[in-house]
Amino acid sequence: MTVSEYEREFVRLSQYAPECVSSEAVMCKRFEYGLNEYIRLLVGILEIKEFVVLVDRTCKAEALGKDKRKAESEARNSKSFQSAPKRFRDNQSSFRDNVGHSNRNQSRLQMSSKTPATSVASIGNVRSEIPECKYCGKRHP
Repeated sequence: MTVSEYEREFVRLSQYAPECVSSEAVMCKRFEYGLNEYIRLLVGILEIKEFVVLVDRTCKAEALGKDKRKAESEARNSKSFQSAPKRFRDNQSSFRDNVGHSNRNQSRLQMSSKTPATSVASIGNVRSEIPECKYCGKRHP
C-alpha cells in the first residue's frame, strides 16, 4: 500500500473514531504508527505536528526509498551484466588466440616425441605410447 492510499484509508477510518484523533498532533502520531518501518524512521525524527505536512514529507520519504531501491537494483544488475561480457570477452580472446595453433602444437608435439611410431597390431596398449600434451594434459593421436 502506498502512502497516498494509506492516507486516504486513515482519513476515512478516522471519521468513525474521532476520539482516537482528537487533535492534529495525536492524528500525526497515529498516522506515523501505521507507516512501514523505513518511512517511520525517516519521518518520525522530524516530529511533525501538522497532518498535511506529515503526509507530504511521508510521500517524499516513500519516493526517496523507491529511488534508493531502484538505484541499488540497477547497480546489482549492471555489476552482473558487466562481469558476464568481460568473461565472455576473455574466453573469446583466448579462443581466438588458440585457433589454428592447436593443430600446429599437436604436430610439433608429435614430431618432437622421440618414440617411434608403432602399429596397433604389434602392441596392445598404444595409449601409453602417445605422449601427454603439455598444454591440456590429454593424449592426442
